[in-house]
Amino acid sequence: MKKSLLVIKAEILKQQRHDYHSAFIWFSLLVWPVLGFMEVYYSYKPFEITGYMGMLSGKELLAFLGTGYMAYTCFWSMVQNAWSMANQERKGGTLEIIFLTPANRLAMCYGKALGALVQEVWMFCCFCVFILIYTGTIGFDNLVMLPFIFFMLIISSTVWGGMLNTIFMFSRDASIIMDVFDTPMVLFSGSRIPVGCFPQWAKMLSLIFPLTYCINIMRFVLNLQGRKEWIGDITGLAVCLSVMIAITLVLIRKIEQHNRETGELQFY
Repeated sequence: MKKSLLVIKAEILKQQRHDYHSAFIWFSLLVWPVLGFMEVYYSYKPFEITGYMGMLSGKELLAFLGTGYMAYTCFWSMVQNAWSMANQERKGGTLEIIFLTPANRLAMCYGKALGALVQEVWMFCCFCVFILIYTGTIGFDNLVMLPFIFFMLIISSTVWGGMLNTIFMFSRDASIIMDVFDTPMVLFSGSRIPVGCFPQWAKMLSLIFPLTYCINIMRFVLNLQGRKEWIGDITGLAVCLSVMIAITLVLIRKIEQHNRETGELQFY
């Protein structure tokens, strides 16, 4: 366990030194998600708020989009980071390091995912907390639940990112996979559009993504949309994460077996 934690720490430090070495980069980590959030908010703001799906005012709409966009940003950073593995680090020898090192491969995948999460979304999470305070969504009764929300997002995003990092080991050019995973996730998870607006087939599709359960739990804790239950979402999230961990373990074994049969010391 201690060795796995050291591997995760090493991956986080490696990313920090490689990708986040400039003050301009750190500044952009706050600017681009805020601009994206404003784009989504002002796309809805001109329309009349009729109380549909429990939103009765502009502030409730702002809180609804703030929670959804904060959670989506965590998961999106995992997709982007996994995609960069296929376009940047694999070409620089990452694949060889993964298969030649005695370090825990699962810990390397999760460390890489967690590094991207910590570096890319913490400033935007601070911004979203400000939005929730401004809209009066955070009260004394749910303030103590904020650490639970962040812990849930970190764990879920890391497991999601670890699975994607493993999937992208199969291909050097996996940019199409980024679109396959990202677009349906943002559409069906409820980050921008309430899941209740979708037809039944789309609601079933939303259950595939752990982001859906995270957003539902967040909005339950913050008393948004009048949600009255959370046991189903907690159970669904636990099942979804367990399935993803199992898929990650199976893929790592399959990739290693495939590498032994067809690979060389220098792949590309």
